[in-house]
Amino acid sequence: MKNFINASNWFYRLQQLVILILHFVLLYWMFYALTESGSLTTFEVSMHFVGMAIFGASLIRGCAYWARYHHLKEQTQNHA
Repeated sequence: MKNFINASNWFYRLQQLVILILHFVLLYWMFYALTESGSLTTFEVSMHFVGMAIFGASLIRGCAYWARYHHLKEQTQNHA
């Protein structure tokens, strides 16, 4: 556990923290939309779910891009 964060992997841990926080934001948004859906109009609930879908898709795409970027960066460093 002492090597969980060190000089060589602190950026990866920061990346994981940002991803975790963004997932919690999305989870809270889902919880909010589901608990408040009885007092919102159908259009408002639909727009919440459209927003969550866009947020989730961009979160997945952003995480994949970020991981690919670091993978390619490591590959070029290892072959140089």
